[in-house]
Amino acid sequence: MRTLQDKSTASSAAAGHVEQARSQFLAHHFDSPRQQFEASKLGMWLFLATEVLLFGGLFCAYAVFRANHPEIFVYGSQFLDTTWGAINTAVLIVSSLTMALAVWCAQCGRRRELVLFLGLTLMCAVDFLGIKYIEYSHKFHDNLVWGVRFYEGRSLSAGGSTQETGGDVPETVALEPGDADRGRVLYRNTCSACHGQSGEGLPRLGKPLRTSQFVTDLNDTDLLEFLNAGRPAGDPLNTTGVAMLPKGGNPTLKDQDLLDIIAFVRSLQERARGMAGAEAFAEAELPAQSVEDQLLIPKSVIPLAAIGPPGLASHSIEEQRTTNEPPGLPDRRRVKERPANAHLFFGIYFGMTGLHALHVVAGIVVISWLLVRSLKGQFNREYFTPVDLGGLYWHVVDVIWIFLFPLLYLIG
Repeated sequence: MRTLQDKSTASSAAAGHVEQARSQFLAHHFDSPRQQFEASKLGMWLFLATEVLLFGGLFCAYAVFRANHPEIFVYGSQFLDTTWGAINTAVLIVSSLTMALAVWCAQCGRRRELVLFLGLTLMCAVDFLGIKYIEYSHKFHDNLVWGVRFYEGRSLSAGGSTQETGGDVPETVALEPGDADRGRVLYRNTCSACHGQSGEGLPRLGKPLRTSQFVTDLNDTDLLEFLNAGRPAGDPLNTTGVAMLPKGGNPTLKDQDLLDIIAFVRSLQERARGMAGAEAFAEAELPAQSVEDQLLIPKSVIPLAAIGPPGLASHSIEEQRTTNEPPGLPDRRRVKERPANAHLFFGIYFGMTGLHALHVVAGIVVISWLLVRSLKGQFNREYFTPVDLGGLYWHVVDVIWIFLFPLLYLIG
């Protein structure tokens, strides 16, 4: 009788201990731990649905831009390191496995294994961010970014122009003397927004070109180099406080187009020197314009939008291949010509991978919090909800990267 009574007392004590453990983590507005678990999991799924909608907008933007400008993505993807991207993909796949094992250990009450697998998952997440830091550092170093800095780093060589893009090997192109008549149209569609329709200059935007000593002192080659490089607002030689963008902010202009603009500016200066004064020059009649030229002149100082290339329909990718590319790029992935607005690819790249990296940072915070609680022994067979929900979040982060890797790194 005493033995049965002792067993009953031990059983009651164990049941009381379990009930106490349940009540410790059971919120007051839930009837049972199971109800709390199901409600928490439903809330997590709703949160993850909003995350899918968030990234869904970016994927839609990606689809629209790639459908309309496939040449931009083919060109830009060659500057992404596929090896690092593949390593990051493998790291995240391994982290998904370790996170799933951590959830299983929490459900089985295996505290040691839970701590081990959470630690491995955390290490994989940190490794992922470390690799992204290496990739991002390379992109910023080579000006492979989303803004006007993407078009910096051009220089000239004797006898022609040298074009450099993200570390490309210079390529010399023979140029012809500028055509002032053609340059007039290009000037008014690109440069007049800051320098005026006739080179008179606009206050707080651009200096008058027809009387500029800076333009007069430079030969055509040096002036072409200046137009390709631009001048940032913080440059000590910039006295207007307004940035002179590379190519006047129109990346579709070729070096020959810029020489045509230079020829037109030279003609304005010649006319200015032939006039008795500023009033006589202002009243003088400009060269006759064709009907097409007049239609291209905007009614305001806002330049017309740049017209991009027709895409890949007019010429195949194989026609753009060249061996004059940075070392380390396979011949089959090298593209010779930089398409217009190529910086848009890196805008999409940094937007999508940067947002994903922020979610990885959030995952590191969550996993670290779970690891601390696991070390304190707060998870057992009866209570493992936070580990389960954290695992769901981490799996979604991993799945998103599995889509990003081929869409960005494996183009062409």
